[in-house]
Amino acid sequence: MLCAALLCGCSLVSSGDDLLQTPRPSEDFMLLQKQLEQIMGDTMVYVSPQSGEYRNTVTFEDIDGDGEKEAIAFLREGSGGKIYVYAFELEDGEYRTIGSIEAPGTALGSMSFLDIREKDESTGETREKKLIALTWTLSGELRQGMTVCAVERGALTELLDATYTSYTITDMDNDKSDELFTVTYDDAGRKTAQVYDYADRKMILLSQTDATQDVQTVANITEGKLDESGNQAVFVDNRFENDNGMQTDIYVLDKTRLRNVALSANASTYRSIALYYCSDIDGDGIIEVPQLQPMPGYEDSETTQTLWMVDWYRYSTNGATERMLTTYDSLAEGWTFRLPQNWRGEVTAITTGEAGVSQTIFMQPGQLNDPLLTIYVFTGEDREDAAAAGGLIDLGATADTCFAALLGTSESRYQITEAEAVQAFSVVQSEWK
Repeated sequence: MLCAALLCGCSLVSSGDDLLQTPRPSEDFMLLQKQLEQIMGDTMVYVSPQSGEYRNTVTFEDIDGDGEKEAIAFLREGSGGKIYVYAFELEDGEYRTIGSIEAPGTALGSMSFLDIREKDESTGETREKKLIALTWTLSGELRQGMTVCAVERGALTELLDATYTSYTITDMDNDKSDELFTVTYDDAGRKTAQVYDYADRKMILLSQTDATQDVQTVANITEGKLDESGNQAVFVDNRFENDNGMQTDIYVLDKTRLRNVALSANASTYRSIALYYCSDIDGDGIIEVPQLQPMPGYEDSETTQTLWMVDWYRYSTNGATERMLTTYDSLAEGWTFRLPQNWRGEVTAITTGEAGVSQTIFMQPGQLNDPLLTIYVFTGEDREDAAAAGGLIDLGATADTCFAALLGTSESRYQITEAEAVQAFSVVQSEWK
């Protein structure tokens, strides 16, 4: 390879100055630069979204589905002036301005896209296009602002101007077009959820319904399948600040009606510890809702810290529930263990620890001297050697932690095998915290 490089006249060594050079602008940006300079003059500067996937000051995307990329640029008057959004279309090898909007907020939060399928009026064919969703920080308000735009017939068109507390973009009715879902806390403290849909070149409020009323904040939003039939849902984990609890609202779209399944469910979605979000815990593509139960022996404990097991429930559109599995989780140490079905309510745990190593011992209540399984977490400098010693079962490692297990020798019906222990253990998902 070295000979080939030398014969080709290639240099294998680059100077430090070359490595520090500013990346060259893209060809699209070079075409757009003249237009931008004319608009900006000496007073305007670039501004970029503060969060989200698209954080560039200029984004190139095929918005109207014609196969050519439009350009979206964000500009501000001076360092603290008004924000403007400009859209450009490529025509005959040059970009031309097709419209702009003035931001209603003091800062640009994010930019997202809604994927839409629309029938072309001239050809009758269905084509894919995108809507632009922009969020804004509103001065002096807890709510945020949102603007939804489209590129319609060669012009930037504003479709929606609304406020919200939290939002997500998802296809709630399985029609291959995204809807905009929002949760809103109004000035009177009332909490509602809305779903907006694109129809007839407009963004309409399709439906709204009540959210849980006595919560203080939205902690997390998860969208995904509700059941095996493929019904879609939006799961909103709400936090109670007064007791650090959490409750989940589950929203489904019945044709054109938004409904909160959790308000009529057979089992409450409340949990007293706000550590767990909804998740596809078993990897089957369906979202489960966590519920906490004290491990046996901890139900009325006032002298020791309660250890919890987590039941993960699947909900249906009519509010029926099904417990899918139960886990024991050590969030501080970063691991989870799926409890065998016959352990639930019959097997408890205790934890001990010292410098560099901690233990979680699973056993039948009162049988500490006859454990079923011990999980070790090694964090000391000699953690790798410690995890490999004494016939321990390797459960994996992270950059600074080694996990291992030791099976008990009991002939109890609750005893598990090495393969079952390895399969049940995994590193915890960080978003649960």
